[in-house]
Order: sequence, then structure tokens, then C-alpha cells
Amino acid sequence: MVDDGKRGHQPVDPGLTAIGAAGTMLAERGIFGMAWLDRTLVVRTRYGRLIDFVAVGLPITDTMPPLIGLEDDILALPDTPGGVVELPAVAIVSAERQTPRFNISVFWFAEANRFLLVVSRAISRSDLEAQLSAQMRARLMAEAEVKAKSNELARANTELSRANRDLEDFASIIAHDLSGPMRSMRYLADDLDAVLESGDAADGQTAPALVGRIRAQAARLSSMLRDLHEYSSIGRKQDALEETDTRALVDTLVTAIHRPDGFAIVVGGDWPRLTTLAAPLDLVLRNLVENAVKHHDRPDGRVEIIAHDEGVHLAVSVRDDGPGIDALNQEAVFMPFRTLGRHGAGTGMGLAFVKRTVESVGGSLTLASAPQTSRGAEFRILWPKYMPT
Repeated sequence: MVDDGKRGHQPVDPGLTAIGAAGTMLAERGIFGMAWLDRTLVVRTRYGRLIDFVAVGLPITDTMPPLIGLEDDILALPDTPGGVVELPAVAIVSAERQTPRFNISVFWFAEANRFLLVVSRAISRSDLEAQLSAQMRARLMAEAEVKAKSNELARANTELSRANRDLEDFASIIAHDLSGPMRSMRYLADDLDAVLESGDAADGQTAPALVGRIRAQAARLSSMLRDLHEYSSIGRKQDALEETDTRALVDTLVTAIHRPDGFAIVVGGDWPRLTTLAAPLDLVLRNLVENAVKHHDRPDGRVEIIAHDEGVHLAVSVRDDGPGIDALNQEAVFMPFRTLGRHGAGTGMGLAFVKRTVESVGGSLTLASAPQTSRGAEFRILWPKYMPT
């Protein structure tokens, strides 16, 4: 909005909400003027008759020459909390007139994503006016700080609500799936009691056989609890960043993966050196490749691991020519303790580990598979190339 001195109904600039009623009144009375500047120092709006000579849509230096040469200082304000660029008692001469001497101050308002230019008269100022100007400046900065903290609190509350929903879903999954081995152990214990009391085998099962099955279920439950602990701790580990040759990393893990004699694992694409979390990256790739080999339906299968540079991410695709994953199961395979029924070994935590690990470093994992039309599945990872130190 541009104030041309006329009263009437005009749209209110959203930025003025940060100034408050007192600031608006003083600007209208010509005590000082205000202007919002974008990140290129172009004037987007102005307010107050005191700066009606400032042109909207042009760089501020076009109509305020005293700011020429101070552009870098102004542009540095977003990185200097509480900083201000000030010019006391400067005169501005235009082709039309010479203005009174001004005190010029420039602030950065993060919430508006703009710079605020404040201009006040530098002559004939009473002590009360000087005090009021200082109070207004403090109020402007305080209101901006309160707004920033309010937004930060709102973001934290949103993240907390999401975490609570995830925790509720996670608890429901765990309560359901851990009950399976425990229920089996209870039934087996009942059968063992019957055998011990009667001395006869229950449904062909001897006491030692039933004890063995109980131990197997106990071992499975223990494995599930161990995997669950590791799964829940992902994201809290303070893994150290290290210089990593990603090609050497993937070649090493491929060599270590057990597979049938006729099974091929091919590495291709561009694998750069990165300063990254090497252990989590190794975990992700190893689990995806091992999963592809384990669930393949032929001993002469093929898995391809292809990497491409996509700017801020390293994109890695793990593709196989196995039976694929039906669309109805593609979401379930990323949930804890979910398996597709082929090969009974394992706790069903592998892909849950992978997804949680990738997301904990700020990446993403997607799955593409259409077994009705073609064989195979492709897991695609977007791994951040740059991580904060």
C-alpha cells in the first residue's frame, strides 16, 4: 500500500500488523515514515507522508542516495539478530525539493521476510520525541521476537502432535504382533502340560519336541524385542559424519552378501565421495539388497544398484527381477513385523529399519512394483548429499 495522504478505505498492508496501532498513528501524523523492502532492497510498500517521495517498485537507493554503499551492510542484517543500520541527520535532495534532515534506520523482520525502513525527523525534536522513538524501536523488535517465538512454538506443537499419532499407531502394531509368539507359547505350554499329565504325545508331539517349539517361539520373541529396540533408537544415535567413498562402500557390501551361485548383483551409475553418515547408508543398502536376494523366486536372479547425482541428493535405485510386490502390500512391507509370507525366517523388521533410517537423515524411500504387468520391484532412495556438521 502507498499512502498518498488521502483518508478513506484502503487495503491494509499485512506487514503493518507488526507495527501496531501506535506506530500507524505516528506515521499518519508525519512523526516518522516506514517502508517495507524485499531481499533485493526494492521498495514494496511505504507508509506515512514523511516519505511520500520514496518510489514503490524501485530500489530504495534510487530515492534515498545516502543508503548507496550500505547495501551489503543491510543485506547482512538477517544474519545479525538485533542488528540495525542507522544514518543520523542526513539530508535528501531530489529534483523536486530538498527534504528535512532525517534519521534513517533499517531493521530485518524475519516473520515478514522483509527489511523495515524507519525514517524520522532529525531537527526540532524534543526529549519526549526522542524517548518515544527509542521506545517504538524497542517495541518493534520485541513484537517481532514474540511473533517468531510464537511461530516456533506452533511448529513444535505440530511436530509433537504428529509424533504422538505415530506413537499410538506404533504401539497398536507392536501390541498386535508381539502377541503372536506369546499366544503360541501359551498353547504349546498347554499341550506340554497335557503330555506330562497323561504320558502320551499330544497330536504326535512329544514333550521334548514341544519344549523345542516353545524355545523357538521364545527366541523369536527375543529377536523381535531386540529389533524393536534398535528400530526405536534410530534417529537418536549421534553418528559421526565421515568422508565416504560411496562406490567402495557399495562394492564392499555386495561382496559380503551371500547369494546363489547363478545370482548376479550389478553396481552402476555415479557414486561420489560424500561427507555423510556411512554406517546408516551401509545399513540401508545392505538391507535392500539382502531383501531382494532373499525373496527372489529364482536362483539365477539379478539385482541392480544404480546411483545418480540429483543436486542436493544422491538417488540410488535397487532393482530386482523377482516376483514383485503387489500394490495391496506395498505400504505394509514398511511396517514393523510385516512379511509377505515367502521365507519364514526373520522378524519382518528389515524394511522398517530401512525406511526409518532414511527418514532420520532427511531422505526419502519409495517403492515401485507392478507384478501384474512386469516382474520385479524397485526401491528408490534419496539420500542427502550435504548434512549439518
